[in-house]
Amino acid sequence: MSRLKGSATRPPRWEKTEIPGVFIDLQSIKGKRKPTYTIFVSWRGHQVVRSGFPTKTQARNEWTNLRAEMMSKDGILPPRRLPVGSFEKMVVDLVQKGDVRETKSKTGRVRYSVLYANGKDYSLFEWCREFLTKNKKLHFKSAGDVADFARWMRETGRSERTLQMCVRLIEKVYGLATTRGIYPINPVAEAKKNQVVMARIKKQVQARRNPAMRCEISHDEKVRITEVVKAHRDPRAVWIGLNVWMGLRPSVFNKIRFEDFDLQAGVLRIRPEIHKSRLYKESGQPTASFLPPEVYPLLDNYLIRIGLRPGFKDTSGKPVEGLFLQRPIGYSAMRRQWRRMLEKAGIKEYVAPYAARFTMINEMLSAGVHLKDVATHAGNTPETIYKYYVKPSKEEEIRGIPDKLKEHRERKIDYTTIIQAKVGGVSV
Repeated sequence: MSRLKGSATRPPRWEKTEIPGVFIDLQSIKGKRKPTYTIFVSWRGHQVVRSGFPTKTQARNEWTNLRAEMMSKDGILPPRRLPVGSFEKMVVDLVQKGDVRETKSKTGRVRYSVLYANGKDYSLFEWCREFLTKNKKLHFKSAGDVADFARWMRETGRSERTLQMCVRLIEKVYGLATTRGIYPINPVAEAKKNQVVMARIKKQVQARRNPAMRCEISHDEKVRITEVVKAHRDPRAVWIGLNVWMGLRPSVFNKIRFEDFDLQAGVLRIRPEIHKSRLYKESGQPTASFLPPEVYPLLDNYLIRIGLRPGFKDTSGKPVEGLFLQRPIGYSAMRRQWRRMLEKAGIKEYVAPYAARFTMINEMLSAGVHLKDVATHAGNTPETIYKYYVKPSKEEEIRGIPDKLKEHRERKIDYTTIIQAKVGGVSV
């Protein structure tokens, strides 16, 4: 390697590498630090210097791109926009310009939001900042940094969905910054031009983090859980009994009211604002979920324990109104209560509350209930039922297909014979 000459009082600063136009910065290797690289690009008497590249590969790629740009513009480049010093300062500048929303938590901590109006993306900012801090970076300077961020997210156990939301956030923030002239490039836009880098960033198949949600609850286990719920000191644990027999979302039981139950019709009417699915939420009409016979003793037991009469009536015989559970139960409290019921029922292997929903939907499908009716009861669209809840058929169900086909064909032949007889032997 050759060195660029220095003066009599000053040692040389750069040392030439084997790559043309790429030099190692000798001052960067003092104190056992990682070296940085500088590029010198010349064209028709014009010279441009860029420094601070962490690898030779990045320096060589920038040298190639910069030389091509100088050749296309006859060696004259527009002045460089001065980027802000760090990702955090860039976000603060965007807040001042009104592109990013800034709020504060109850403890006074600053939160930023740009993707969602409800501010739910503030945690995505935190993960981006955490990555930059741990890797001693100020910015996502290139597509490679975004790929490194994707690898770090997977190594730390974040889901693929969370990773893709963070990538969307980075693209949105840097897109606003380039539009405002705060930062020169959008690293995600650069990554989309490179198929190799995008293969590292795009969503990958991920194993389910909670397989307990796809376990089935047997009939015997449901009966044992129901008996434990009836005797539990907190009568509001009735939601667990209703959950295992009806298969609704646990959050539904926090919002239903006494007047939503129609015992004579045998249905629970769920109001649109309770639904999570946009289809039912925007319909403006309540949907019906059927009440299995096993839930009626649970409801009577619950009403007696809270000082009411069976049939949702008060002591004077008038229909009661108000929240069914009297006051909502927090998400963490529901999970603790669920675990306690499983332990008391003698169920050693943990199953998640959503396992009851999975079990009920598959039982209805196996019983031949129409998919539309299953979706209405569960509060989902038919597409969602097929995508997330339908499981492969059992072997005995596959073996029964020939009998079903035979029965269907015989029924079709009998029907054709009847029609022919009615029209006087003329086939229709």
